[in-house]
Amino acid sequence: MEEIHEQETGVDIIKAISSEEIPKIYANGFANFQGNADMGIIFQINGKPNVVVNMSFTLAKTLAEKIGQMIIDFEETTETEIMTTSVVDEKIHKKAKN
Repeated sequence: MEEIHEQETGVDIIKAISSEEIPKIYANGFANFQGNADMGIIFQINGKPNVVVNMSFTLAKTLAEKIGQMIIDFEETTETEIMTTSVVDEKIHKKAKN
């Protein structure tokens, strides 16, 4: 999969991941926003903003499609369904009420 991605974008994934010059950001939450010409994501760590990423709607849609396909491929390969945070929250709150 990395080879296909590299051909499509021209990005050397291994070099980017191992580069000390490129920031590495972890997130376990997010909020999203939109304007009339673009949109953005505020990535969070434990509910606190960590980084803001702005992008065009075209890039956002392309990113959503690519990430969606990666999740589908992962779920099919592992024969496991990944829960969304909404589903996890629902299950936790349901159990807490019992």
